[in-house]
Amino acid sequence: MKINIEYLKYGIYQNKILYKINLLIILILFYGSVVKKNNRIEENIFLNHSKENDYINSKFAIIQRQCEACGLFSFYIVSLGCIHKFLFEGFIPIIDIKSFPNVINGFDTSKDNHWEFFFEQPFGYTLEKVLKNAKNIIKVRCDDCTPRPDMNSKFLNSSDINFWHNFANKYSSIKKELIILSNKIRYKLFHSSNNILGVLTRGTDYISKRPKTHPIPPNVFDLIRDVKIFDNTYNYDYIFFSTEDENIREQFFKNFKKKIKQLKPKIKLEYDYNKKDFLNFNENIKGNIEFNKIYLLNIIILSKSLDLISARCSATAGIFVLTNGFRHVKIYDLGEY
Repeated sequence: MKINIEYLKYGIYQNKILYKINLLIILILFYGSVVKKNNRIEENIFLNHSKENDYINSKFAIIQRQCEACGLFSFYIVSLGCIHKFLFEGFIPIIDIKSFPNVINGFDTSKDNHWEFFFEQPFGYTLEKVLKNAKNIIKVRCDDCTPRPDMNSKFLNSSDINFWHNFANKYSSIKKELIILSNKIRYKLFHSSNNILGVLTRGTDYISKRPKTHPIPPNVFDLIRDVKIFDNTYNYDYIFFSTEDENIREQFFKNFKKKIKQLKPKIKLEYDYNKKDFLNFNENIKGNIEFNKIYLLNIIILSKSLDLISARCSATAGIFVLTNGFRHVKIYDLGEY
């Protein structure tokens, strides 16, 4: 953008107010050009690397978040931030949850990259292909990336949701076969009705272990009370309920058995509150692809509800990234441990 210096000089001597107005306009135009340029970066990277013959010259960032106890959606929201970061640094990001021990791969690094069972890689290159053939690779331990979607209430009430929704659709979409399966399940559960209240809460280790910096979930009786208020007000056809805690599930079912619909894992999880261990270390969960598949399907279905009541957790952030919007929302913001 060219700036007429002589015109600015004239403005200084003739009219200071006019000069200030002109300067403000120039700053706005300059800022706008920078924003447009930054917004084009992702698109330019996408265009440059969308063809197979660009593969040899591409730069790849193998992103590893080496967190042993983190669940699927904790990996998901942090990985979105890391994808964003390395796109802007000119790399093609590859999410790797294979090469280090974690609960998703069952602490077995000989298995496949479980990320690719559930989500697409940003440009379709698999971890296996990149490690075998690519020349320009950096491996990055990426424990936290900002900006990124988060479980905090600030994110859940911000305009950033729309950005991350579009970003995730473009660079980390859910596998098509899982979307198709979720639609079939939704029809089986609700038929053609869209008058659905989605409800998500956490129990187990969120209650017993009280993990530091994690959100405090609502008391089950408060949750039941609020769901009743919503249902009495809006008269839902169905209530879709999701939790990992069997005790909470049973109490909830007693109150809403006429309307409640659930998609439960095939295994019944036994969680020992006295040991106060992380749920993800349960032997039935570690490396269990089917368990995480059901978990992801729950979040997809919740994201398509008409209204939502939810505790704060990583899955809640995932719901807001996936959704096209809700009519009414209640998120419990009860502080953190």
